[in-house]
Amino acid sequence: MVPQVAVTLVNTNTNFQFSTVTNSDGLFRIQSLQPGPYRISFEATGFKRLIRENIDLRVGDTLPIDVTLEVGSVTDSVEVAAQAQLLETETSATGSVMEGELLHKLPLYQRYINSTLALVPGMTTDGYAYGGCICGYHLAGQRSGHLGIFEDGVVGNDQFDGTGTIKPIQNSVSEVKVLTTALPAEYGHSAGGVINVVKKTGTNELHGLASEFGRTRRMQHRLFFDKYRNSQPRAGSPDGQQVQFQLPEANVGGPVVIPKLYNGRNKTFFFFGYQKLIEKKAAGQFGAVPTPDMKNGDFSFGGLGNQIFDPTTTRQLANGNWVRDPFPGNIVPLSRFDPVAQKVLQLDPWKAPNNPGTFNSDGPVDNLLFDEKSRTFFEDYSGRIDQQFSSKFKIYWSYTYNHESGLGRQRNVRLKDFDAFEGNLSPFTQQNYSLGKTYIFSPTMINDARLGFFRNRYDTFVPSYKKNYAQILGIPNVSGDLLPSFADNGADKFSADSLYGIPVSGPSRSIGETLSLRDDLTKIHGAHAFKMGYEVLRHRLNATVTGHPSGDFRFDGMTAGLQTDGNPVPGTGNTFAGFLVGSVRQAMFDEELASWLPRSWIQSFYFQDDWKFSPRLTLNLGLRYSNESPFDTKYGKVSNFDPTAIDDLTGRTGAIVHPGTGVNHRYNKNFQPRVGVAWHPWLKWVFRGGFALNTVDIKFPQFRAQFDEYVANANQQRPPGDPRPLYQISHGPDPVVFNIRPNGTSPFLGSNYDARSAGWYDRNLRNPYVLNWNLSTQYEINSNLLLELSYQASAGVGLIEQWQANAFPLDFGKNDPALRAAAFAAPQNFRPYPQFGDVLIRSNFGHSTFHSGTVKLEKRYSRGLTFTTFYTFSK
Repeated sequence: MVPQVAVTLVNTNTNFQFSTVTNSDGLFRIQSLQPGPYRISFEATGFKRLIRENIDLRVGDTLPIDVTLEVGSVTDSVEVAAQAQLLETETSATGSVMEGELLHKLPLYQRYINSTLALVPGMTTDGYAYGGCICGYHLAGQRSGHLGIFEDGVVGNDQFDGTGTIKPIQNSVSEVKVLTTALPAEYGHSAGGVINVVKKTGTNELHGLASEFGRTRRMQHRLFFDKYRNSQPRAGSPDGQQVQFQLPEANVGGPVVIPKLYNGRNKTFFFFGYQKLIEKKAAGQFGAVPTPDMKNGDFSFGGLGNQIFDPTTTRQLANGNWVRDPFPGNIVPLSRFDPVAQKVLQLDPWKAPNNPGTFNSDGPVDNLLFDEKSRTFFEDYSGRIDQQFSSKFKIYWSYTYNHESGLGRQRNVRLKDFDAFEGNLSPFTQQNYSLGKTYIFSPTMINDARLGFFRNRYDTFVPSYKKNYAQILGIPNVSGDLLPSFADNGADKFSADSLYGIPVSGPSRSIGETLSLRDDLTKIHGAHAFKMGYEVLRHRLNATVTGHPSGDFRFDGMTAGLQTDGNPVPGTGNTFAGFLVGSVRQAMFDEELASWLPRSWIQSFYFQDDWKFSPRLTLNLGLRYSNESPFDTKYGKVSNFDPTAIDDLTGRTGAIVHPGTGVNHRYNKNFQPRVGVAWHPWLKWVFRGGFALNTVDIKFPQFRAQFDEYVANANQQRPPGDPRPLYQISHGPDPVVFNIRPNGTSPFLGSNYDARSAGWYDRNLRNPYVLNWNLSTQYEINSNLLLELSYQASAGVGLIEQWQANAFPLDFGKNDPALRAAAFAAPQNFRPYPQFGDVLIRSNFGHSTFHSGTVKLEKRYSRGLTFTTFYTFSK
C-alpha cells in the first residue's frame, strides 16, 4: 500500500483532467466521469511514473484500477496498455450497458433508444416504443410506469404513470445503462429498474454525421396471408397502399472555436444532433355513409328498413295511451326537413359511397371503401455543452427536444370541421433541460449538483373551434365555440346512431412540468467511499378541456313507434331520419368550472457507503428516505368521496366533498434500505448479491381524477313518460342555466343516479414499496467474453389499484331468495350507496411476486464483432 500517490485521470477525447491522491490504505476514487476513453498516471517519490492507456469507462461502471509501482526515479515511466474490464467487482447492482455507436447501427424501429429495452434481460413487453412511450414494458415483473428514466442524471418521466418519457435520439447517445435490482441509494423514483442515458459530448476533433434511413412500399415485405403487395392496385386503391418511412439525421460535435476570439480546445466542447421522422401509410377499410336516397328522405332500404314515424304527430289518447303516425312508404318528405338539417346536407360532410355494400334495418353496410390514411411527423433535437474551468471545476448543459405532429385517420367524413376525432391535429412536444457542475474540494471530497427541467405539452385542436357553426347552421341561443353535436359520441361511426361519424368534442391542452434539483457529496475515508445527497422534485400539471358549450342534441327514438306507455317500440325508427326532421329528444350542455391543476413535492435524502472491506470483498450499504406531499391542486379545486358525509341531494350517507387541501394524509415512513456484496475470490470469478427496498412515487392519479362536480351540466328534456319532441333544432334550446353552488361546484343533474359517479381517494393511501433481491456470478472466459448467471426476484406490496366500492357483496342475498330477486329487479336500490353508480376507490390493494433466472453471454467489441445473447425464465 503506497499512500500519497498522485493520480491523474485524463479523458483522451477532451483532455479533461481529474486529479486525486491515494489515502493511507493506498486507495483512491474519482467520480462524476463521462463515459469514454481515459488515460491514468500514478506518480510518487521513489517510484517510477506509471501510465495506463486505453481505459474504457462505461456508464454506471465502477472500475478497479490495481497497479504495482516499481522502485525508481519519477522521471522514468512505465506504460501499460489496459484491457477492457469485464467483471463488475465493485457493485452488487446488476444491469446491462448498450453503447451508443452500437445502438446507432442496430435496425431499431424508429431509431429511438426506448426501442432497445427489449434487448435487456428481464424485460418483457406487450407493445413497442412508438413515440418514446414505454407503455407495456415491464422490467423484472414491475409495472410499466415504475421504471426510473434519467437523461444526463435528471428525471425524464412524465407526472402520471411514468410511461411517457423523453426520447433521446440514437445519434446523440453515448451509452445507455439499465440497472435491474439492488439499486444504490442514490437512485429513487423507481420500483427497482433504472434506465440511465448519457449523451455524447464533443471532442478536440470536429466530427459530423449525416444519413437517411428510408423505406417505401416496394421495400415493405408482404405478410404470409396478404393477397396483394403494397404496390399492387386493388379495389378502392387503384394506386396500391401507400407506405413511406423516412428518417434523415445528422450530428456534429467538437471544440468551441471562434477564430481570433476564443479557442475552446481542451476546455469547451459542443455536440448537436438532429433527427426527423416522416411516416405515411394507408390501409384499405370498409365503412358506411348515408346514401343519396337517405339524404332525400327515403329509409325503405329495399323493404328492410325499420318503420319510421312522424314525431310531430305524437299525442296522448283519452285512455292515456301514446301514439305516433308512421311516415308513408318510410319516406320523410323534403318539405319536412328541418332548416338545420338542410344546411348540413348542403355542406355534405360525408364521403360519397363507392361500393355496393348491403343494407340492414338501420341503413347501409360497407358501402364505402376507403384508405385509412395516417400521417406522422417527429422532429427531435439534442444538444450538450461541456466546460472545464480547471481540473477541479467543470460544468455541462444538456437539452433534448421532441415534437410529434400529424393527422388522424379520416374515415367516412370528408369535411374536417365535422370530424372532431380522426380529422383533428394533436401535436405533442416535450423538452428536457439539465445543468450540472462538478467541483473537487480536495482529493477526498467531491461535490456534484444537477438542476433539471422536464416539460411536456399535449394539444388537441378541433377544426370547428370558434367558427360559429351555430349561426352558420341557424341554431339560436347556442354558443358558437364548437360545431353542435347531433349524435352519440360512443356510437359506431359507421351507423345512423352517430350520423355516420360526425359527433364532436372540444379542444384540450395539458402541460406537465417536473423541476428537479439534486446535490451529491462524496467523501473518501480510508476504505470507505461515502456518498450522500439531497433531491427535490416539483411536479405540476395544468390541464383544461372544453366540453360541449354548443350543445349535444339527441334525436334517437324520435322517429320510433310508441308503446302505450310512451316508450319506443324496439326495431322501429332511425336516428338519421330524426335528425332530418329536426325533432330534439334531449339537449345537453356542459361547462368547465375550473382547470385541473394538480401539484406535488417529493423530497429525498440518501446515504451510501461503498466499503472496500478487503481487496477481494466490497460491501455496498445504503439508506434512502423520501417524502411525498399529499395529492392536492392549485387553489384547492379537488374532490373526494366521503363515506360518512351526508349527500345534499338525497340526504343519504356517502357524498362528494371538497376538502380544499390534500385528499390523503402524508406518509412519513418511506425508509429504503439497500444492501449488497461483491466478492472477487479468483481472478476470473465474481459473485454478487443484493437486497433493496424501493418505494414508488404516487404522483398524480389518472387524468382529471378527483375532479368531480367541477363540470357544470344542463339537461333539457321532457319528463319521464312524455315522448313528445322537446323542440325543433332550428328553434334552438331554452336559455341554458347551470346550477352552481357558492363554492364553485355543480351538483349532479338528473334522477338517474346510476349515471352519477365518484372518485374515492383513500385518505390513508401510502407509497407502495417493492422488495428486490438478486444473486449472480460472472466468469471471464477470455479478455473479451463474459458469462453471467443470475437470479433475481421482487415482491410488490401495497400496489395502488382501483376497485368498485359500490357493488353488491359477493354473498348478497345468499340465504334470502326474495331479497336476491328484488335486488336483480332493481339493483340500484340495493347498492351500498344507491345515490351513486360507480364509486371507484383508489388504494393499496395490489401485490406482485416475480422470480427469474438468466443465462447471459456477452462479447465486448473486438475484431469487428460484438454480441450479447441471453435466455431468461421467469414466473
